[in-house]
Amino acid sequence: MKHDENLVVFDVQDNGIAFLTLNRPKAMNALNEALINQFEKAFFKAENDPAIKAIVIRGAGKFFVAGADIKFFVEKIQGKEILDIVSFTRKTSELFLAIENSKKLTIAILDGLSLGGGSELALCCQAMVATDKGSMAFPETAIGIYPGLGGMLRLARKVGPALAKYYVFTGKTISAADALELGIVTHLVLPNELEQTIIKLALEGKSEKAKIHSLPDRFKEMENIFSNHDLQDLIKEKMPDNVLGSLAEKTIILLKGKAPIALKMADNIIDQQIGKTMEAAIKIELAHLEEIFSTQDALEGLSCVGKRKPNFKSK
Repeated sequence: MKHDENLVVFDVQDNGIAFLTLNRPKAMNALNEALINQFEKAFFKAENDPAIKAIVIRGAGKFFVAGADIKFFVEKIQGKEILDIVSFTRKTSELFLAIENSKKLTIAILDGLSLGGGSELALCCQAMVATDKGSMAFPETAIGIYPGLGGMLRLARKVGPALAKYYVFTGKTISAADALELGIVTHLVLPNELEQTIIKLALEGKSEKAKIHSLPDRFKEMENIFSNHDLQDLIKEKMPDNVLGSLAEKTIILLKGKAPIALKMADNIIDQQIGKTMEAAIKIELAHLEEIFSTQDALEGLSCVGKRKPNFKSK
């Protein structure tokens, strides 16, 4: 049976697998209020149906989800309605937490680019099946804000706070192959293997959460840049000798192009979330939304997307 709900297509197969397809392909499936409202209804419809064994989340077209809708943010900031942004983010964050804690197996299909909120959505799913077209990235600090839907927290719990800072601060892409090696992606398959992999996972049901494992050596240089070193010192190039080198120097250059307040806030939030319960850690993230979206850097960065390089002035 198939019910087209416009922005979210709800499709339940005979094998008891529900597919929720986020359906804004022309907008790269960007998250907005209307989509989240429909997504929430579709998810809980599947969650409460005893015939459904697993819930699969995917994006229509060539993308998974290219983050939250930038136009929505800009309009709300200009209209001095920042609390609407806070409410939208809180509601979306609660939905993501429900997906993470679902009694059904929740699976993200990462078969295309995901950015920001899209990567945060993928991370909240209990399993992630990717193809080599899949990727993740957190570009928020380059547009004056920080990831506000649990992405910093969930990434840090997968790869550790220092490596999470590297990816959040630099906006560097995590390829599907890298995500598999880091334990983020559950399965990396060929496109024609997606369906059989999803069915196999659904039949197996929920499994124990993946254990935290030591980082592969090639990621340790990235981790070391943000291990036990003050962010402000890195920005000012006061780097200790043991982290000097080509990757460190390239990272410094990248940091200089980011919004200083967003970097500082993201740094503090990741540190504060260490050791907290998931619910408490999410509250820390949500508590700074009004502050970050009230900065001139947020309006500057968000307004410049796709047009020009932003000129950040806040410190």
